[in-house]
Amino acid sequence: MQAAAAASATTYRSFADATRSVLDLLERHLPPSAVFLAHLDRGQDIHRVVDTRGGAAFGLRSNQSTPLATSFCFHMADGHAPRRCNDVGAHPLYGRIARLQGGEVGAYLGVPLELSDGSKVGSLAAVARGPGHFSPEDERLLTMLGRVLAYELERETNERDLRRLNESLRGHARGMAALARIARALATAADARPDVCDAACEAAMAPVAFLLEPDGRDFVSTAMRGVEMAPVTIQARGEDRGAGRGFMGVESYFVADARNHPSLAPPLVEATSARSALFEPVVREGRVIGVLIVIWHTPVDRLDEATSSVLRLVAAQAGVAIEQAVLRARVDSLALTDGLTGLVTGRAFDDEVPRELARARRSDSPVCVGLVDLDHMGSFNLVRGEREGDRLIKEAAAAWAGALREVDLIARVDGQQFGVLLPGCGLGEACEVLDRLRGLTPRGQTASAGVARWDGAEPADMLFGRAREALAGAKAAGRDLTLPAD
Repeated sequence: MQAAAAASATTYRSFADATRSVLDLLERHLPPSAVFLAHLDRGQDIHRVVDTRGGAAFGLRSNQSTPLATSFCFHMADGHAPRRCNDVGAHPLYGRIARLQGGEVGAYLGVPLELSDGSKVGSLAAVARGPGHFSPEDERLLTMLGRVLAYELERETNERDLRRLNESLRGHARGMAALARIARALATAADARPDVCDAACEAAMAPVAFLLEPDGRDFVSTAMRGVEMAPVTIQARGEDRGAGRGFMGVESYFVADARNHPSLAPPLVEATSARSALFEPVVREGRVIGVLIVIWHTPVDRLDEATSSVLRLVAAQAGVAIEQAVLRARVDSLALTDGLTGLVTGRAFDDEVPRELARARRSDSPVCVGLVDLDHMGSFNLVRGEREGDRLIKEAAAAWAGALREVDLIARVDGQQFGVLLPGCGLGEACEVLDRLRGLTPRGQTASAGVARWDGAEPADMLFGRAREALAGAKAAGRDLTLPAD
């Protein structure tokens, strides 16, 4: 009993350490019996011996599992049989179990491991061959030590649950921060796809992430984080060959060992030092529009549910980012064409002029830029309405474009103002062209123009500036004329 009291006051490193100490103590104080600790797994209907001392003589060994109904401990813990039985053979329940086990047990002593909620999850027990072996003092000893083990088990379980809870909370916090990052990016005009990769790495505590999108039969990376390399192109082969599952399925696909997996090409594994990977599909309306690949440098056996859930949310946001990028590309494409006149926009005109200047430099040929502006548009709109003003702009654009050569370019650069690019034209020829255009202005309206010839060295913005100054001069001189720049 003094030893049991000492055991109760001892601080143990773990439940396993406490189990070893208790069984060693019982081995010394209850010879020549066998002592053991068992787990009563009611969910699996299993009595499992966790550890034993002297159990070999009774066929007991660590990790040995038997059905609950054929164990002394189960019936003892549930109160169907006594804790101390010194004549097992004569007991109606214990005797039947002993006969099933070969009849080697003559005496049994056991106490349940009972937690604070009343659940009995295990047993601390001893068996002996001869009857009359265990005393009331032995039962009190086991009872005290059983309480020690129950306390240590509950303490360790609570600490483990607390660690898991803290890890889960930290994971959720990382996930919320990651999702907030994407939300901020989506709220701006910037491409949010790189932020998706950042968020995936943050949520999964992984160093590398790729976002790939379909391009024909291949998948091409449109954003990446954690590695500097050229855009990745992956051919998604058929699922029967094992490689297409990560790219064609609508469910998450985790790869614990990425080194020799068909879904990850060896060059990609080498470039990213991949050891484990997750393929998270980006699905919109039942269709895969992308795949988010998260890569770890150290092996990961499995993903916890909290991380998996956050990555699914990140993938959902990736779908929004991809659609947003597609819409932005469409808008940019539409912005190359003016919706009212069908001419190219000022942006496309600004992009084309430097290319034409480069061609003129190579061929040593002249090039001129003109600006044509409809006169008195404010008065026209005031008298006839803006709808008629739009029609005037549209008709003027059609008339002017029809009078130009195929190599010339006309664009609506701002409201009623149009830019004209005239390759191969000297200043005098360019003035004649613009005079001809002005003469085609419909509805009896007039237009003014300014034109400048490239000097062979100035940048495009300076050339535009001189043409703009010439147009301002034409307006100041009374309108309805073409004025060349100095």
